[in-house]
Amino acid sequence: MKAVIIDDEFWVRNSIRHLADWERLGISQVEEAEDGLSGLNIIAQIHPEIVITDMKMRGMDGAQLLQKISEDYPFIRKIVISGFDDFTYTKQAILSKVDEYLIKPINPEELNRALEKAVRELGVTRGIHAAKPLDKQLLKVITEMKHTVARHFQEMNTEAIKKSFKQLEQVLSDQESLQPGLNNSLYKQFMLLLEEQCALSGSELTPDAQASASHFFVTDDTKVVEWIEVLTTTYVGILEALIHQRKNKNRINIDEIRKYLDLSYAEQVSLGTIANTFFVSKEHLSRMFKQEVGVTVMDYLIAKRMEKALELLQDASVSIKSAAEAVGYSDLTYFHRIFKKMTGMTPSQMRQDDE
Repeated sequence: MKAVIIDDEFWVRNSIRHLADWERLGISQVEEAEDGLSGLNIIAQIHPEIVITDMKMRGMDGAQLLQKISEDYPFIRKIVISGFDDFTYTKQAILSKVDEYLIKPINPEELNRALEKAVRELGVTRGIHAAKPLDKQLLKVITEMKHTVARHFQEMNTEAIKKSFKQLEQVLSDQESLQPGLNNSLYKQFMLLLEEQCALSGSELTPDAQASASHFFVTDDTKVVEWIEVLTTTYVGILEALIHQRKNKNRINIDEIRKYLDLSYAEQVSLGTIANTFFVSKEHLSRMFKQEVGVTVMDYLIAKRMEKALELLQDASVSIKSAAEAVGYSDLTYFHRIFKKMTGMTPSQMRQDDE
């Protein structure tokens, strides 16, 4: 097996190299890079099974690197070792499905435990497979499917989720052969997506769902229809329980709605979708939220987005376009207009004033 250490500080890379028990873990080649772009070049050359990276680096930082690895090399196990225990970084780590997020200074036991876990996960399918990029078209379909399933979950649409998983089953079944490890990787990705959506909804996996997910073992020999059936049943079961819980509440919980907005500000959220999600009328939601919080639902959401945009723009390595997209704005012109209205200056002017 091969591993790549990516960190812009030599002493950190050197510490990881000397603290990890590479030989015992069966890792025979360890390469180093001091930034994300160099790291990607090494990954493309040697196809490592494990990547250990920092989050805050010059040039392409850890967040951008993790996103790229997740898109192009879904089988690589990712371990983050960072000096930053902050929402922006941990959110990207969650979205990029990292295996472990460790905080500096490096603890040898934690590092080796994280590596052991990564090696164990790599051995789930038959043999140990070098990380290779997925077919671009298939990767695009899977990425879009994850976004679609997440949206249907937040919309509480069980039938649409069933239909989406059926479409995924058809796409995978139409492939001549599936890359080694893909079954297990996709199953894990969609189970992690479910955990994220539960967190966004203020719910959690039921004991039955947890048992089903943990005891179902997916290998290259597992039929696509089997593991997709488990995913479908788990998603629908949790969603039905959540729908029942919300429908039978005696009164609207504004704190729950605020928590939902705090976590989903980067999504395409409207007053209608929020009202449908919590099974209340738009009018009742607007009236109760304004009465309890003092501002309208959408004003609260915009303020939350601008707060996060300001945090992101403090980092010179984050482009204005990336900051806009990270807080839910795909239209850069509209983002500029809202940002100026809320802060009194454009994003560019704000950065100039900070210099």
